[in-house]
Amino acid sequence: MALVVVAAVARPGAAQQKRGALFAVAGGYFGTDLYVGANINNKVHLGDSWTYGARLVMMPQERYGVELSYMHASSDVSTSIDSIAFGGGQQDRGNISVDQIDLSGLWTGYRSRTTGFVSLGIGTTIFTPHIPNSTGPSSGNGDAHWRFAFNAGLGAIFRVSEGLSARIDGRYRGVTTNHATGGGSYCSYGYCYGYASTIYWNGEVTAGLGYTF
Repeated sequence: MALVVVAAVARPGAAQQKRGALFAVAGGYFGTDLYVGANINNKVHLGDSWTYGARLVMMPQERYGVELSYMHASSDVSTSIDSIAFGGGQQDRGNISVDQIDLSGLWTGYRSRTTGFVSLGIGTTIFTPHIPNSTGPSSGNGDAHWRFAFNAGLGAIFRVSEGLSARIDGRYRGVTTNHATGGGSYCSYGYCYGYASTIYWNGEVTAGLGYTF
């Protein structure tokens, strides 16, 4: 956060270089195991899906900036029991809406028609489960859960014209789950390896167009 604040403060004499851009972005959300039980065959997995949202970038300094980002995805939920008990097919376990709000610092190369950047940020991820319709009382939407998140990424911004820019991004995000999501072991060739994690990881690749001001 200290680095983000430093990046947001314009240097003396740099006001004439202050630029910003508002991007509409979309791409792919790549989910992983949200929960891993004590048995390696006991997992809850979030599937890959489309994602979309918006990113506001402010560049008060020549090579440093701040980005506020919102992204939404909806991932199908599957469990390891699906492939064991149902002959490899997945049952309808519903889906989870994933809303991601991030504040990131951007470190760029010198600005030109194509400018690469590295991003580091923190924020929150909101998980909202949607249970399949049924005759039982459990159908409908579950409670939203807000969790602390952090991310790192690489990307590039392309200046198309004076008022139009394009961008591509790749990001890797960690989300705290507030409880141990694993506590089992993996055995191979006579050796067993323990694992445990309180972090849910996901990847994201996006592209977008933006208005530069």
